[in-house]
Amino acid sequence: MAASLKADLSPKTVAFLQTHCFGCHGEEKQKGDLRLDTLSQDFTDPEATKVWSEVRFRMHNAEMPPPEEPQPIPEALAQITEEITFSILKGRAARQARRGPISHHRLSRSEYVHTLYDLLGVVFDAEAPGALNEDPRWHGFDRLGSMLTMAPSHLQRYYEAAEQVIQEAFPDTPRESKLERKEVGEQKRRLLQLGEGWSIHLPDSGRYRIRISASGLAAFTGKLPYLCLWHEHHKRSFQGRVLDAAEEAPEIIEFEGLFPAGHYQIRNHARTIKHANGGISMFLNELIDASQPVASLRGGHRSPWTKVVDEEGRPTMPLLLVDWAEIEGPLLLASDLAKREGVVPEEGQGPEAWLASLQGFATRAWRRPVDPVQIQPYIALIESEQEAGESFRSAYRTALSTLLTARGFLYLEEGDPETNRSHLQAHEWANRLSYFLWSSMPDAALLDVAQSGAWTTPSGVEAQVQRMFEDPKIDRFLESFPSQWLQLHRVGMFEPDPELYPRYGPWLEESMIHETKAYFAEMFRGNHPIAELVDSDWTLLNPRLAEHYQLPVAHPTHWARVDLPPHASRGGMLTHASILSLTSDGTRHRPVHRGAWLSEVILATKPSPPPPNVDPL
Repeated sequence: MAASLKADLSPKTVAFLQTHCFGCHGEEKQKGDLRLDTLSQDFTDPEATKVWSEVRFRMHNAEMPPPEEPQPIPEALAQITEEITFSILKGRAARQARRGPISHHRLSRSEYVHTLYDLLGVVFDAEAPGALNEDPRWHGFDRLGSMLTMAPSHLQRYYEAAEQVIQEAFPDTPRESKLERKEVGEQKRRLLQLGEGWSIHLPDSGRYRIRISASGLAAFTGKLPYLCLWHEHHKRSFQGRVLDAAEEAPEIIEFEGLFPAGHYQIRNHARTIKHANGGISMFLNELIDASQPVASLRGGHRSPWTKVVDEEGRPTMPLLLVDWAEIEGPLLLASDLAKREGVVPEEGQGPEAWLASLQGFATRAWRRPVDPVQIQPYIALIESEQEAGESFRSAYRTALSTLLTARGFLYLEEGDPETNRSHLQAHEWANRLSYFLWSSMPDAALLDVAQSGAWTTPSGVEAQVQRMFEDPKIDRFLESFPSQWLQLHRVGMFEPDPELYPRYGPWLEESMIHETKAYFAEMFRGNHPIAELVDSDWTLLNPRLAEHYQLPVAHPTHWARVDLPPHASRGGMLTHASILSLTSDGTRHRPVHRGAWLSEVILATKPSPPPPNVDPL
């Protein structure tokens, strides 16, 4: 039988298989339809490798040979398992080398947005209606080069996006930040019961400072309201916090950050109340006299579903009382304006100045050295636009927007088809590292290190990685990687049955997702042992999630790290509500699906298909 085996495995391993395996999986007998004496040892063959992986797994778990058969010496079994493992890894590497590299791939939507912001300081909402196509996912990941192809439907949207971004960065008249105040009404306050909101509008995407004067009244149970800014198109909140402020002493809450354009609601985060007839109702908001306390509303209501206080004048639910909202923006930070310096030359300068400015901008935008010859078509475009009657500024904007639709901007490129080189150049290394950790273009410091040659030494790479870890842009990695790896975009896909989970709502769902992301970030920043991904004595909770887990509230309004009691089962990510909901259907747990998810996502092992005579779940 040994003659039928290839010589990929050592004679010692072949002898082991003859002694302990071929009796049940050989010429005369094939238990489980498995025959090893004729199984190919070409580990570049994925089908054969799949079988060897199963054999290795069963050997490692002491399932082969079975307990009733003569057992090998444990040390010998460990050596055989190690050799098969090494052969599998060698075969995988050989397959990948044979496959050839992907020399270029399109920027993902998130990479496109971050690159535009780091290049020009412009906030572009890629998820707005009609903006950019959604990126395809593969096992949760949306940044795989082989998936990020360019379809005809993309092109027109990229042209429109580039024009919008350049127009915003270089308008004919400088944009000014505006301050708008929206009053509820003279001597009036907006009462926001659970699930209701008060609308505000941001006309443009950008950085805003939003200030809200409001009171937060706890229900008689002690639960506080959660004030958030809920985007009506994106269907999620962008900022929020628990509010505890007396009715006669409203608090001014300030949110500042990057916001997409659109309609927002200042919302007391949604929860539904089930009627006796089985229907679901959202509470309505009301205008109330600011001179009268909420307790005065306890009488005169037509329905108990709108009664906000009990007979003792205590709120029956968490309430928000809003006085006004103040919107300042878009804020133009000096750091954002600095990104645009030198991009547009002074009007009246000639083609030489255009060339210098465009070459400098293209070098940053295309993330590689740019030859002046490559800029000549853009010089010609400016001249032709001016001949057609366009102003210099309009013509120059056309050249810039065309540059942002070039292959060098929309794609990450590596290699050189003319020389067929097999090694990375300095700027390509910088791009790889930057798009991995920052989802965006490399900064000047990283490019300087690349050009100096320090990137070729382990100490040089380590120093840059550590610097990048400490940059705020690392938050992009800490946000996107766990979302893709753990497939958190699927949380809420199967809405829980309101009969079984009447208290489930957007605030809880967002808290579930945030817990897992924050836990991953804490693991990363604190350099915790990797075992704590699955088992730990701590987690991070806000009041809503602490209530859901029936754990003590660590902080009345904010997220906080919590040391779990010995009896708690919430340590590690696998028992996070977000992860458990992924493998449920809204009414019950699905153990088989949960096991398959665990195998694929955590153990990186695709489970075997079910036997042919087993009905699908």
